Amino acid sequence: MNSSSRWQLSVMTPTGEQQGILELVVDGGSCSGRVCNEAGELALEDGAWDDQELSWNLRLHRPIPLTLACRAQITDATLSGDVTVAAFGNFSFTGRLLEEHSD
Repeated sequence: MNSSSRWQLSVMTPTGEQQGILELVVDGGSCSGRVCNEAGELALEDGAWDDQELSWNLRLHRPIPLTLACRAQITDATLSGDVTVAAFGNFSFTGRLLEEHSD
């Protein structure tokens, strides 16, 4: 699969719902892109695409350094998954497709 897409994300956290935009590029067995919200922009690291499952890491630098490990599945125009935040546990997220371009 080779495509680029934009997703409206919603993540449920202990401090409430957080929203942002995921710009995703899938190229063969890898994925790259970025997540943008009002706090700024984070690049996807170590991205992979394997049998309908995406995985990537996000590296936060503030308020404290953390690595967020994300896994997601795409079904039609819906993305769903979870993010593991070290000692804080797992949080679920969903995404709604905004636009897609296939190569």
